[in-house]
Amino acid sequence: MAPQRKKIVVLGHGPVGHNFLETMVEKGGNKLFELIVFCEELRPAYDRVKMTTFFEHRDPDKLALCDKGWFAENDISLFVGEKAFEVDREKKMVNGRVPYDYLVFATGSFPFVPPTPGLSTQTPGIFVYRTVEDMQAMIEFANQGAKKAAVIGGGLLGLEAAKAVADLGCETHVLEMAPFLMPTQLDSQGGLMLTEVIRGMGIHVHLGTRIKQIVTGEDGKCKGVEMSEGGAADAEPFLMDLDMIVVSCGVRPRDELAKQMGLEVGPRGGVKVDGKLRSSDSSVFAVGEVASYNGMCYGLWAPGVQQAGVLVENLILSETEGVSLDDAAMKEYSGSDLSTKLKLLGTDVASLGASSAFWFKKQWDDKSMRKLVHHDEWAGVYKKLVFDGAGKKLMGALLVGDASSFGKLLGLAHRGDLKDNTPSDLLALGMGGGKAGAA
Repeated sequence: MAPQRKKIVVLGHGPVGHNFLETMVEKGGNKLFELIVFCEELRPAYDRVKMTTFFEHRDPDKLALCDKGWFAENDISLFVGEKAFEVDREKKMVNGRVPYDYLVFATGSFPFVPPTPGLSTQTPGIFVYRTVEDMQAMIEFANQGAKKAAVIGGGLLGLEAAKAVADLGCETHVLEMAPFLMPTQLDSQGGLMLTEVIRGMGIHVHLGTRIKQIVTGEDGKCKGVEMSEGGAADAEPFLMDLDMIVVSCGVRPRDELAKQMGLEVGPRGGVKVDGKLRSSDSSVFAVGEVASYNGMCYGLWAPGVQQAGVLVENLILSETEGVSLDDAAMKEYSGSDLSTKLKLLGTDVASLGASSAFWFKKQWDDKSMRKLVHHDEWAGVYKKLVFDGAGKKLMGALLVGDASSFGKLLGLAHRGDLKDNTPSDLLALGMGGGKAGAA
């Protein structure tokens, strides 16, 4: 009789949870372990990166990362439409009936809704932008005659939501509290350049907004937002009439079950993990947006894939070689690159850095750093390259309108020197000049 396989239960079947399972299958882990996954949504994992395309084709299957047959083919048990609501750590049991040897949190995140008076997704006409069901509800509401809509939040997700709203045929407004768009990834000049590009597409952008309250009509539906703009403390509030509001103010980790279990959480929430992606319980792990490593939850897909890869290799090695996760042979996760290259409403936007300090310390504004800037308002292109004080190391770059040099610049930032390039060579990349070569 073959020995009983250890059970790995995955909580959450979003893109990162699915990547964990895919990687397990690719490396033969489904032959070593019994794999079980809880999927709270009514359908298996789908591609959230391509969410805006749903408003063009409106077919959930075109976003799907797999079908239900994939689980049977790979001997994986799927509980679709079932949320993991209870874990008994002593008995190692999920929902009172599913035992585990290892538990992997891949619960992701949820949309943050600010505590603004009147702002509730229970109000008809107010939505978040997260799931297929959210998008279907937005489409259905817009088809009932919504003409004017606002997106609260001018970050990455907010601008994606703005495109979705515009695709529904609504007059679209973006309400951003900061004095420019994408304040986490860009400086003021880059954010204002992006603002003008987006305004040129017919989307209204309001900066320095302060929302006093959401106004509803006698029928209980969303009627508008009472707000001011421009950032001045004494700015006169006004009522913007609206039919629909989409809230896109960032996300928070889905760590409520972890807290219920008594697991240690990070300073900003999320399951606190070490370099083995292991929680304060040695049989419980976390990957993706719910994992807090060194106090940070990564809100990007790529870090989750890196984390899943490390965890899969370590679990397989532990099982095949019979060694502890603390063994020197085990892989160690040491953080992820925050560099991103995006296309927002058809416009290239990129932000890259040699380390996370580029963003956390906003090195693009650091007076001890040296900068080169190209700002072409006619072409809608902005480039800012940031170097150390000696001008010998590329610390990072901000690119709006043209991100063709992203790969070469990122390679040089990670390399730690400019190779045989001058700073001016690097600024010329993508503009018919520069040499860079292999980084």
